[in-house]
Amino acid sequence: MMLLAAATVAAILARMESVNPGLHSFSAELRAHVTMRSFPFLAADLSGTYYYKEPDKNKVDFTGGVPLVAQQFDKLYARIENPSQWQALNTVTLVSDDGTTSHFKLVPRKHGNVASIDATVDDKSATVRSMRWNYENGGYAEMNDRYAPLSGYLLVVSQTGHVQEPGYVADITSTIDHYRINAALDDALFEQQ
Repeated sequence: MMLLAAATVAAILARMESVNPGLHSFSAELRAHVTMRSFPFLAADLSGTYYYKEPDKNKVDFTGGVPLVAQQFDKLYARIENPSQWQALNTVTLVSDDGTTSHFKLVPRKHGNVASIDATVDDKSATVRSMRWNYENGGYAEMNDRYAPLSGYLLVVSQTGHVQEPGYVADITSTIDHYRINAALDDALFEQQ
């Protein structure tokens, strides 16, 4: 039974890694609407550029909106790991698979603020539909993705999310468009400021 589960995990991850062959990097415009459900109870519209470079570099550079709110959501996007990196960075367990949707639990190999990650994968498209980062402090952040075919690739075009941490609760909706596929991105772009 354990070997079957390991084989199933390996097969699903291999399918996920084969989505979008030839996509090595991109930049895209991101617009997000954030509603704070805790003090200071504000709503903010953020805009910026989302960058990705394989295998595991993600960054959002918010250029418009409320700086404090933008910094919090920049941290969330920085934690979105490419499925090709899941096993290197986490202990990966297939919790369930109903033939339509697979549910994974990822436990980081390196101890930090994230206790575990729940990931939901669409079996047909082999894409991540949602991720929930469960934090050591009891809080969590979750992101749900909607994909569309663009320029021959299956890419995220909108997201909804929720963040709940002690003293901080927010909802987010975002759109991502104007992709520049395989843009030349310098590694220095992804270094912390």
